[in-house]
Parts: sequence; C-alpha cells; structure tokens
Amino acid sequence: MFCTACGTRRQQDDAPFCAHCGAGFHSGANPAAQHRSTPGALPDGIAGWSWGAFLLNWVWAIGNRTWIGLFSLLPYVGFGFAIWLGIKGREMAWKNGQWQSVEHFNRVQKKWSQWGIGISIAFGMISMLFLLLIIFHISSTSDSEDMSDKVATVIASAAGQQEAELDQCPVPEAE
Repeated sequence: MFCTACGTRRQQDDAPFCAHCGAGFHSGANPAAQHRSTPGALPDGIAGWSWGAFLLNWVWAIGNRTWIGLFSLLPYVGFGFAIWLGIKGREMAWKNGQWQSVEHFNRVQKKWSQWGIGISIAFGMISMLFLLLIIFHISSTSDSEDMSDKVATVIASAAGQQEAELDQCPVPEAE
C-alpha cells in the first residue's frame, strides 16, 4: 500500500502513520477514501491540467466514473465542460476512483493524455488530408472547365474564321 499524502510505499502495512511524511492511515480504506476524510487537501501530483479529460471528455468521464463529464456531450455548453474537465478532471478522478497509489493514478492519467493527444493529432491529420483532397478536386475541376471553355472558344473562332473566309472567296457563277 502507498501513502496518499506523499505516494511512498508503506514500510509496514499496519503502521498508523507514514514513515516518510507523517500522514495518518485509515485501515482498509483506499487512497481516494482517505482523501475524502481530509476535505480540501489533495496529495501532491494530483491537481493539474488533464489533456485526456479535455480531449476525450465524455469517454474519459465514463472511464473515470466522473459522470458530470457527460455534460460535455450537450450542444453549446459541451466545449465549456471539456475545458472544465481539463482543469478539474484529475481531482474528480482521484476522488471517484479506486487508485492503488499516486503513482498508479498518474500512470493511468498519463495514458489517457497520450491517447487523447494521439487521437487528436490523427484526427487533425485526416481532416487536413481530406481538406487538401477537396481543394485539389475543386481546383482540378475548375481548370478542366476553363480548359473546355477555351477549347470551345478556339473551335468557335476557327469555325467563324472559316465562314468569314468562305464569304470572302469569290464563287464562280454558273453560266
């Protein structure tokens, strides 16, 4: 077991206090439950921005049992909730989760952040590729229309010149 205040491994499982920082242990309780008994205090390394909560907001909320994060699915307010999850998500996940230690919590949240950033980069790259394909298609379509207009103009002018030349040529009259 680990100390919820400093994250160090307990030297003795039945010790009432942490040998490193002096924080008290509650027997049989998980670290999040121990945290709830001391309101307002979070162990070091818990608070901070969460890219996983911000970028994967509703998925992260389900995975971390932070049900209020599902409000990020609502139109108009969803982006605001995503920002709020980025700011407060780690604290809420700590309070709602069954974490073995602060290190375990940070490892899991780091994975959420890595997946969130990775999926966002992949989505951004696919979106850019799609946008470039649309731009290329539009530009190639407009070029071919311009080319067909030019060809039609050349053909029409060539036909017009031939008619003009025919009008100017003397035609022998039948006698």
